Amino acid sequence: MNLLITGGAGFIGSALTQALRIAGHTVTPLDNLSVTSRWRPSPKGLTVRDVRSLTSRDLDGVDTVVHLAALKSVPASFEVGGFEHNVAVDRHMIHTFVGSTARRLLLASSCEVYGEQTGPLAESAPYAPRSPYATGKVATELLAGIYRPRLEGGRQLGVVRFFNTFGPHEDPDAVVPGFLDAVAENRPLTIDGAGTQARDLTYIDDAVTMLTRVLAAPDLLPVVNCGSGHAVSIRDLADAVIRTAGRGTLTHAPHASTRSPRSPPTRPCSPAPTGPSTACPWTRPWHAASRPGPAP
Repeated sequence: MNLLITGGAGFIGSALTQALRIAGHTVTPLDNLSVTSRWRPSPKGLTVRDVRSLTSRDLDGVDTVVHLAALKSVPASFEVGGFEHNVAVDRHMIHTFVGSTARRLLLASSCEVYGEQTGPLAESAPYAPRSPYATGKVATELLAGIYRPRLEGGRQLGVVRFFNTFGPHEDPDAVVPGFLDAVAENRPLTIDGAGTQARDLTYIDDAVTMLTRVLAAPDLLPVVNCGSGHAVSIRDLADAVIRTAGRGTLTHAPHASTRSPRSPPTRPCSPAPTGPSTACPWTRPWHAASRPGPAP
């Protein structure tokens, strides 16, 4: 299979690129490098380019486009232009795909579209976004639903909703590496409020396995959840990190998070999920595996 992955230098994109290449597929990762990480190597053959510069001709000859490029920050989405950026990029990607000869487009969405609903959650659960970022993902999914029936000749347009993916080479502003770094640097692990907020934490290897299964299926599902199927509270996560590391303390901050609680999906296509303790060996100050090595 010949694939183009936008956001190919990102956390999920770089891991998916590596896995697909190992499986024998031809992959072109594309990224504008607006968000970089010194802990994550860029994949070999990276095309440095903005998604919005792509034309339909650029997709001709590509079988499947996996569109992961986005600005993921929920707080930043409240700033001027935060909502508009992701929607404009996704709209451009859909329009470019429709005008090309590419066979399939898989769009990245987020569990943020569910808001504060209690689980378990199926893909049919109603939208309840609580931020401009989540609202933008809802807009993208609605656009996909408008364009999907217009496709002909067996062409496909699918959506995958990611649930809090974590693992090696993740950006340090996320909760799991933030806790790990705090322990390694002898700082307290800070949690909002009582830490009862629930998250479906999905290990990167499991998320990539789910994605490869989605891509290997004859037909893309209109929408599919990509999660572990297990929710964990932030307090329990912090306790697990401290227990596994053998040291660490907790401190509480006023609960002012713009992120909503997470509930697990009812239909994860994952193998048995990897627990939070798996993360501890690769925390940056403790293990060289987290530092950039030869790119895939």
